[in-house]
Amino acid sequence: MITTVTMERAEYLPAPQRFEAGTQRISQAVALAAAANYLTETGLDRIHRWEADLGQRMVAGLESIPGVRVLGPAAGKERIGLAAFDVEGVHAHDVGQFLDSRGIAVRVGHHCAQPLHRRLGLTATTRASAYLYNTTDDVDRFLEAVAGVRAYFRA
Repeated sequence: MITTVTMERAEYLPAPQRFEAGTQRISQAVALAAAANYLTETGLDRIHRWEADLGQRMVAGLESIPGVRVLGPAAGKERIGLAAFDVEGVHAHDVGQFLDSRGIAVRVGHHCAQPLHRRLGLTATTRASAYLYNTTDDVDRFLEAVAGVRAYFRA
């Protein structure tokens, strides 16, 4: 990055070398390779099927809870392991806090989709996702917790 440093000044290499200070991110490159190998060995098709199955379980369960509106395709349609939803009478931030108190992590807010939220008449939504590391028990615990939101907030 530099050629000479004195108390008065520093002389830098020409670009692009001057922007490449320090040791490269070797540990991150090794970790990325290990993650890619793990996903390849597990099988991307297998991961996709598991994620889709969990998504179907999540959406079907949410659709069965009174006062919960699922955004996007209904259960039975092609989906990934993701569900955005609204709980009638309860702000998404409160839903998120309620679920968090039960050890369930979700995202809440606009999800970079404010025009869609305005179009649907929603201030914000809650979004849950599932992936390779989640289990059907995780989804069932999530659904059980969501089923208790309206009663907790008396909505």
